[in-house]
Amino acid sequence: METNEILRTLASALQGAVAKADGTPITTYAYSEGGLFGTCKQDPVMVNALVGPYGIMSKLRWLGTEYETPIYQALTHIGSSTYAQSGVCADCGVPSIKRCAQTACFGRLCQMTNEVVFDELGLKANAQVNTLALFGNVTGPDGTVIIPMGGEVSDIFLLNLQAVGYNLRRRIGQLMWSGNPANNLGGYAEFPGFDLLISAGHSDALTGLLCDGLDSVLVNYGGNVVGATGSPSIVAYISHMIRRIWYRMETAGLAKDTANIMLVMHPHIADCVYDAYACEYGLTCQTGAANRNDQLAVTALRDDMKNNSYLMVDGTRIPVVLDNGIDTSFKYVGDESGVCADIYAITTDINGKTITWGEYQDFNATGSKAMAWFKSTFGAAPVATDGGRFAVAPTTSGGFCFDVRMMTKPRVIALMPQFLGRVQNVCCINIGHYPDVSGSGGLYEVDGGASTVPENYLYGPCWPTRGDGAPGR
Repeated sequence: METNEILRTLASALQGAVAKADGTPITTYAYSEGGLFGTCKQDPVMVNALVGPYGIMSKLRWLGTEYETPIYQALTHIGSSTYAQSGVCADCGVPSIKRCAQTACFGRLCQMTNEVVFDELGLKANAQVNTLALFGNVTGPDGTVIIPMGGEVSDIFLLNLQAVGYNLRRRIGQLMWSGNPANNLGGYAEFPGFDLLISAGHSDALTGLLCDGLDSVLVNYGGNVVGATGSPSIVAYISHMIRRIWYRMETAGLAKDTANIMLVMHPHIADCVYDAYACEYGLTCQTGAANRNDQLAVTALRDDMKNNSYLMVDGTRIPVVLDNGIDTSFKYVGDESGVCADIYAITTDINGKTITWGEYQDFNATGSKAMAWFKSTFGAAPVATDGGRFAVAPTTSGGFCFDVRMMTKPRVIALMPQFLGRVQNVCCINIGHYPDVSGSGGLYEVDGGASTVPENYLYGPCWPTRGDGAPGR
């Protein structure tokens, strides 16, 4: 979502926007007195301290669509009524054939900027206030750069607009795993995430009958700590899952060597997996001087797998993707530093066909006629950006107060869930925690700071004070 692209499309839309903002604009702006950055006591470089999202979104193919309820059929059974023939001229058994229909539903996510007053934008408290430029990129989980390195923070409206884009993409990154339509409320809707798609209990979309032929490969690690004494081999569990997926591919007449399979896990879980996997894969976990060469070989294998993002299964490299949107809020009982999560196996393509991908409602395709009518009648209309992926609508109040609302409707398609898998309830005890993604509301999220700054005082303290009156730093 390029900010410049949004601004270009908004320019004409704002000229004749007919919707109304609520008329209660914010009072804190960017560089004016009391604004977010309205102080002369600042270097022009603003460092990025966000914990950005990343993961599976950047690895999936994303397509726009105008179809709300697609139906995908699967052949799930061919059997026979009988093989017993009462006589040489009697009737034979006849085939019994079953099919299972699947579908997918959109989520619906919306964010809006704070309402602003036009004549408050761009003001600076005084000539000594620096315009800030960002050091580091603010990105979405799909790799989209939302605020680029060196990009200027020119005013609060543009920063709000970029924050809207960040929030929407970050939320999609979370829902890729935890999305559940049971949480839908009003205009908010979640699409089924991988925790629902990679599961047992798949059913026919038309009849509701169970279709265990489409069930994913699930193995339960039982809440054990990877690499701990007495814990099962993580190599055995991951290898078992991948082998079962390969078996399903080959028995379906497809070539497993053509499959693009990835293992997806949270960085915290991956640390323990890499450390234990190399040792267990080589079966050289002994200690002592006699095994010095084995230990060095295990270390080299561990470092190579971690640095090149893969795990070995039967001599085949399975790519590893780290995703910090996977839920790790479940803590290991008895140790505050322990967390538990699932490890996912996701097949995106096989035999040249994409079988797991992302979709979004293409607003250019579905709303082009309505947008054209609004524009011809009122001189403005909601607009679509990013190839129709986001709908953007400006609203005004009193002519000089305005906000911008943005909506997207994504979903994930898993055409062959029997080629997906999960190792469930995998735990890791490590030294400390990886911080959760900024804005995610996670258990280990870090933030802090102020939403305003005090008025500029020429001879104020060198160090700010904390809320309790003690010196800050």
